[in-house]
Amino acid sequence: MLKDRGIIASALLVVGLVLLAAGGFIRFDDFSGHGFLEWNLPLGFVAAVVAIAAVIAAWPLPKARTLLGIELAVLSVLLIVLGAVNTGFRFVWMPDEFELGALVFILILLAIVLVATAQAARTGAGGWLRFVAHLLGTTVVVYGTFRVGVEYYDRTMCGSGESNDCLAVLGGLFWAAGAVVVCAIAIAVIEGVLWRRRRPYQGPRHR
Repeated sequence: MLKDRGIIASALLVVGLVLLAAGGFIRFDDFSGHGFLEWNLPLGFVAAVVAIAAVIAAWPLPKARTLLGIELAVLSVLLIVLGAVNTGFRFVWMPDEFELGALVFILILLAIVLVATAQAARTGAGGWLRFVAHLLGTTVVVYGTFRVGVEYYDRTMCGSGESNDCLAVLGGLFWAAGAVVVCAIAIAVIEGVLWRRRRPYQGPRHR
C-alpha cells in the first residue's frame, strides 16, 4: 500500500481536476469573464478535499512526495502558459485576477516543499529543511508586509474621492521589496551562525 502512494496521489490529483472541470471551474472560452456564475460549488468543495487528500496520501513516502511535487510544478507552468495565450482561460479565476496568481504561487511553493522535504528524508541533509523553512518564512513575511502596506496606503492616501488614482499596490510592493531585503539579511546571518557552529573547534596552538 505504501509503495502505491505515488499512484494514489496522482490519481487523486487527476480526479480533483476532473471535478473542477465538471463544476465549471475550468474553462477555455470564458471571454465574457462571467463564468463564475456557472460554478457548481459542491463539486468545487469536493475537488478541494480531493486535492488535500492527494497531499496527505503522498506525504509518508518521499518518492510519492517528489512525484506529486513535480506534477504540481507542471500544473503551475501550464496555468501560467494557458493564461498567457488564451484570454478566455479560467482556472477558478481568470488570468488577470490576483487570486489565480496567488493560487499558482501557492502551488509552486507546495511543489518546492514536497520535493525539498523528500530529498531531505532521502539524504538526511538538513540543508533542504532549512531551505524550506527560509522559503516559507520569507513568503509569509513578504506577503504579510505587502498586505499591510496596501492597507496602510488605502487608509491614509486612498480615503478621498480620488481613490481610483491611488497607487496603494505600488506602495505595498515597495514595502514587500524591503521585506525581501530584511529576510535576505536575516537568512545570511542565520546561515553564517550555523556555519560557524558546524566548524570544528580549534583551540589556541601552543608552540
